[in-house]
Amino acid sequence: MQLVQSSFKNPMQPWPSLLNFGKRIHLTSKNLDLFYFEAGPENPQHMIMVHGLGDEADTWRHVFLPLAKQYHVFAVDLPGFGRSDKPICDYTPQFLMEVIYEFKKTLHIDNPILMGSSLGGILAHGLAMDHPECVNGLVLVGGGLPQSKSMDDWGLRLMQLPIIGEWLYTRLRKDPTAAFNSLRNVYHDLESLPESDRKFLYTRVNQRVWDDHQRRAYFSTLRNLTPWINRIQEKLPKQLKHLVVPTLVVRGEKDSLFSTDNANQVIEIQPTASKVIIDNTGHLPHQENPRAYLERVSNWLDKKPLTR
Repeated sequence: MQLVQSSFKNPMQPWPSLLNFGKRIHLTSKNLDLFYFEAGPENPQHMIMVHGLGDEADTWRHVFLPLAKQYHVFAVDLPGFGRSDKPICDYTPQFLMEVIYEFKKTLHIDNPILMGSSLGGILAHGLAMDHPECVNGLVLVGGGLPQSKSMDDWGLRLMQLPIIGEWLYTRLRKDPTAAFNSLRNVYHDLESLPESDRKFLYTRVNQRVWDDHQRRAYFSTLRNLTPWINRIQEKLPKQLKHLVVPTLVVRGEKDSLFSTDNANQVIEIQPTASKVIIDNTGHLPHQENPRAYLERVSNWLDKKPLTR
């Protein structure tokens, strides 16, 4: 047990093909360091990728470099997660959006396309609402601001409960396989992933489980997100009707977390939004079928009108 614990407390290593693209940056106003990947040609079209709750920038491992052939791409570890600093603070959606905005400003990233997965999609959508003049496009993968239907996943619901959530999270330290199996709610078919992915995820999820600082950030983020989402729903339709940022909603066909209703609500309310579905994938279609994901997203990126 001690040997297992020790191995999972080692620093997180990037997915092998991303190893040479990792960087760190200090955000002055928040007084924290962020880890991120950066690649791509020096051209005016930038893209910032934002991962979901409890994930890291490596979630984009199969699409990052292909997209970097055309775009200057950044994929960031949000504060509290992965290799970024994990300060003791309140991880509200507003705090996380401010961090992304400062990251953009510090690196002089002008008018990026924001690509967000799950929580990252919600934050990207919110950032475009707050600063539409600074965003050139949105790709929302399994997440967006309209949430007429709550998530059906009972595991996430239990995690929101004080004490019970922490107990469920921490008890996974006793069984690395159980920690790996906790990922099944975000994949349609975990076994169908390549062996290299499964080995990587096995180590990565157990590293998360053993990181006390990330556990604190996880629960703070999760418990701040739901009330914030609920508060903004009433005024959201009127606000989204005026959002002119071109938006693509990407949903995995078998996604049990981001419902068909929520995906449809985005495109029904927001006049600049359209939707694609990736067959036989769950909440992370960019991991389960990166080829289809890249085909659909690249096709939209090639055809989308620029906002400026």
